Amino acid sequence: MSESIQFSVSEQQQAKEQQSLERWQALNNAHLAALVDWALKLLSDEDNTTSLESVSSINARFRSETKAGNPSSINVLNDQFGLNESDQSVLALVIAAALEPLVGERCATLSGNHSNPFPNAMLCVSRIPECDWSSFSPHSPLRYWLLVEWQPLGSGDGVLSADERVVNFARGLSYIDERLSVLLEPANVESVVSLMPSQRQQLNAALNYLSQSQHFEVNNTSTVFELFGDDAFAKRTMAVSISTELNIGLQRINAANLPSRANDLDALARLWLREASLLPMLLLVEEADDAPKQKLAAQFVARLRGLVLIDTGHASAALSSRSFPLEVKRPTVQEQESIWSELLPVEDKQLPARLAEQFSMSEPDIFRSASVAAAQSGSDSDSEFEKALWKICQRGASTELSKLAQRIECKASWENLVLPESQTKMLEQLASQVALRSRVYQSWGFRERMSRGMGISAMFSGESGTGKTMAAEVIANTLNLDLYRIDLASVISKYIGESEKQMRALFQAAERCGAILFFDEADALFGKRSEVKNSNDRFANIGIDDLLQRIEMFNGLAILATNLKSQIDKAFMRRLRFVVDFPFPAPAERERIWRSVFPIQTPLASDVNPTRLARLNLTGGSIHNVALNGAFLAAQHNESVSMRWLMEAAAAELQKLERPIKAGDLNYG
Repeated sequence: MSESIQFSVSEQQQAKEQQSLERWQALNNAHLAALVDWALKLLSDEDNTTSLESVSSINARFRSETKAGNPSSINVLNDQFGLNESDQSVLALVIAAALEPLVGERCATLSGNHSNPFPNAMLCVSRIPECDWSSFSPHSPLRYWLLVEWQPLGSGDGVLSADERVVNFARGLSYIDERLSVLLEPANVESVVSLMPSQRQQLNAALNYLSQSQHFEVNNTSTVFELFGDDAFAKRTMAVSISTELNIGLQRINAANLPSRANDLDALARLWLREASLLPMLLLVEEADDAPKQKLAAQFVARLRGLVLIDTGHASAALSSRSFPLEVKRPTVQEQESIWSELLPVEDKQLPARLAEQFSMSEPDIFRSASVAAAQSGSDSDSEFEKALWKICQRGASTELSKLAQRIECKASWENLVLPESQTKMLEQLASQVALRSRVYQSWGFRERMSRGMGISAMFSGESGTGKTMAAEVIANTLNLDLYRIDLASVISKYIGESEKQMRALFQAAERCGAILFFDEADALFGKRSEVKNSNDRFANIGIDDLLQRIEMFNGLAILATNLKSQIDKAFMRRLRFVVDFPFPAPAERERIWRSVFPIQTPLASDVNPTRLARLNLTGGSIHNVALNGAFLAAQHNESVSMRWLMEAAAAELQKLERPIKAGDLNYG
């Protein structure tokens, strides 16, 4: 019953709105008819200009007949563009000529130009008592706002023709000028989800900024809301929310579509302002995320007035003295956990917290991931669904990340890692902290006391081959996360600002897909600071500082590896959560490595002696090389792997490392 009543009320409301629209259309048509009648009398052979009702009087009469707040289209044009009596009369004559062919014929006859059925300026001045030459100035409202089109004839005269969009607006038709609409995309309010509480705080700050000061159209300038942040969806949602709160429509334009020529940019700005006056709407300039686009956007904004929204990418650009920076962040970890909790059907109550802590995702990405996982796992168990969901979240930005870093195929486990007990415990603690972040940071309240990112940074130091990369693989396998290697030596670009851009993209992608970042050769960048001697040193230091800040704010696990710990700046070392030293393996550890280095399928000769092999002064990485090369030598001679081939491979490895070989080092008998 209640649904039928509600439906009935809705139908009644629609019927009332339709009746109101029909009444308005009838009055609007009557207003146009009165102006056409005025134009016919004005251009007749009879001298009736003294007794003819003025256009301003006709407009005032119809203003009183229409309801307050719902004026006729002609009066909207008059009000929005500040037309005086002369302007109103000229516009009325031009529109009448477009609507009524007889008016056009009389204009052509009186002006002596039978091919153009529109009035010229001389005809207007001679026939309309209140007409003034100022109405034809390039800066007059009629021409500046493109209400009429001007075709110069010389000697200050010109033909005034009707702009199609303006004529159709006068008829009551509502649409955006085609010259502008081809550049715009409407923001569909219905398809956008609501803001998260943390984002709504930013919205309230923006609305308060508008309400507490007279920032709309002060001295014909614009107020610019610069939306910046890493989540494009959140920025668009914020823009839609602002327009919704102000009860104004929203249109989007890509900064790449702004014309570069000043005259074209000026024409576009005036066209937008005209359309925004006729159809109240806000403009969102999107993807103004680099210097050239931001410069163009700033020039465009300088020509506008009222409120303009600009997506400046990842940082505020201060495009105008009236810019209001509005950082729009992804939903917080708690908000993402709440979304996951409402969405997931599984019984594991800790899963939403683990997902939110590990993967930084927008709301639509969360919905999409859950939907795909459900489709892939079908009606299988919760465990299968969770595995599918975790993998999908990992793939979220993996394609983008693979362009910036090298993905490592992680095969190592704790059994493969041979280290002193203290180092092993430290690595276990590192993995445990990553796994238990949601409990300690959120459930136990430590998040509120963290001034930096919620992630963990660690340094692995030791000679090449001592197990730094393997340890990173073990941790990645333990946490079921992807591992990516970054060559720090190639990070700092010779182009100013390029390295910062790459680093930003790298960390953002890693946060979205929850990847572990493994920075190799950290000493190349984080060595002790030297004196700045040239511009290259200065720009390199800028890049290093930016990287340091990003590592600190990174919400994942960042591991920095170095062969030269002594060269690392002590101030930087203090900012790391873990520093794990990978010592050169002792003989007992080398023997353990030798005993586990050969796959079970490898045919070993009876003389293979791990204890004897452990006397070779080699790291774990070199031991692996010797075992592999020895296996190839044995296979080449169609024999089992024996001490002969292993010692031959060891000799080659020591030569490669430029280490002296003493007499008896390679004896095995």
